[in-house]
Amino acid sequence: MSAHKMCTVVKVDVIIAVHNAQETIEETVKSAMHQEIPANLLTSLSNVKFDVVVCCYNDASTDNSIEMLYTLKEEYANNASLHHDESKLIMNTTLLVGTAAEGTSSRGAGYARNQAVKLRGMNTSHTNNSTDDAKCFHFLCILDSDDIMHPTRIAEQTSAMMSLGYGQHGKHLSEKALMGCQFDRIPRDSTWHYATWANSLSDKRVVLEQFRECTLLQPTWFISKSWFKSLGGWLGAPMSNEEMNKLKSADSSNYYRLVHSSELRETSPGVMSQTLRLAEDTRLFYAHLRAEGTLHLHRTSAPLVSYRHRVGMSQSSGTPRKLLMQLRAKAWEDIVFFGKKGPDNETVWSKNGFAIWGAGRDGKDFLKALSPEVASRVVCFVDVDSNKIEKIKFYDNPTIGRRIPILHFSLLAKNANKCVDNVVFGRVSKEKKNGDAFDTNKQKDTTRKCEEPKRKKQKTKSRHEETIDLSVLQDLPVVVCVAMYRTNGALESNVASIERVEGKDLWHIS
Repeated sequence: MSAHKMCTVVKVDVIIAVHNAQETIEETVKSAMHQEIPANLLTSLSNVKFDVVVCCYNDASTDNSIEMLYTLKEEYANNASLHHDESKLIMNTTLLVGTAAEGTSSRGAGYARNQAVKLRGMNTSHTNNSTDDAKCFHFLCILDSDDIMHPTRIAEQTSAMMSLGYGQHGKHLSEKALMGCQFDRIPRDSTWHYATWANSLSDKRVVLEQFRECTLLQPTWFISKSWFKSLGGWLGAPMSNEEMNKLKSADSSNYYRLVHSSELRETSPGVMSQTLRLAEDTRLFYAHLRAEGTLHLHRTSAPLVSYRHRVGMSQSSGTPRKLLMQLRAKAWEDIVFFGKKGPDNETVWSKNGFAIWGAGRDGKDFLKALSPEVASRVVCFVDVDSNKIEKIKFYDNPTIGRRIPILHFSLLAKNANKCVDNVVFGRVSKEKKNGDAFDTNKQKDTTRKCEEPKRKKQKTKSRHEETIDLSVLQDLPVVVCVAMYRTNGALESNVASIERVEGKDLWHIS
């Protein structure tokens, strides 16, 4: 067989949505255009033919973004083919530019990225340049218009994707994979807690913490184009009542759309919700997971993306916390609560109900974000805070239609004596620890203990006992709505004491 027939063609489309990005777009595009194969991958990728296209779509910018893109396109029009130096191979890369019609309004990052994905197909020189006898992979590489790709990103993530191998049915596992990579921040140490958390997640934690946050940052995503298309792409905000009605209709699309019920109501007569153009990464992330896609964090000696932090300038910073909770709650319902059912057509969550750990803001917001059907299956709140347990006792919200008891978390333990002996508590802290270490697998020991709150002696049954059969608590599944990694290991220790299995009958949300 000839070397030509053994060739593997790898198409990579770098997807960049552009809106008023004149301050950063040149640096961003140039970082995508200057990609190379490092020396350590030259052998493993020796039979790979890269076809890289940087696809920029201008979403009705009002600054000089589009003019800068056209200037860059002209500059790279005669970009040279692959060439060697002593230690690396430079990829041949083409820049494609699309733009919204003049006079139109911005339609949001999700819509703009969908348009960028279409650019290769609209360019005749890039529609089909692979041979019939070559294996072909086609990936989308996501990049924000103010971030920077490091020179080996495409080669590194391509190599990692191809190394996933084939599954039982002969399909390459990259076809259902979403791969992220490690990143650094501009400026350095901005949002340090988030960055260190995301960069240090183990393969197991990437999956188990999926409802706390997108465990793979969108500007690091690398995904099969065919899989992306099967998910329906990013959700674009509807621009008319007709489009909104289609979104409301469950039968109008073959694609799963993560939309909370509150977003489908008119904010005022004839005015649609503006939140549908927000959190496009969250919506696609959970669509991927609901379709049983896999998550992978590619770890390298140096980060592959520089993620810029500009206070108040990013869309994510303008996304309401309440909306993110609503979307995560909806995703949790669809993936977990209504997920794989047993022989009795029930899940462990729907059969006997579940408990919410945390009677504070996040726990209550999670409850309010649930659909009425799922909210009705909440048996109780549990907490470690004696003030909430002894003084409040019940969470009473008229919109829920019932009072929900607040109990001590130790009542959930399968071994009550063991749990009480090991109860710990800690103060929530956002202070940066010495150094950059952030181990999501190990928690610091804490020796300060608190006992289960003492109950006042009563001649009659307590209000708790009149409301709930305490014997059912030991088997209840649990949603934890208290932030992890912020109490010096106290929360994690207490959660471990009730002996649930994460990913089965326990999920973290906050």
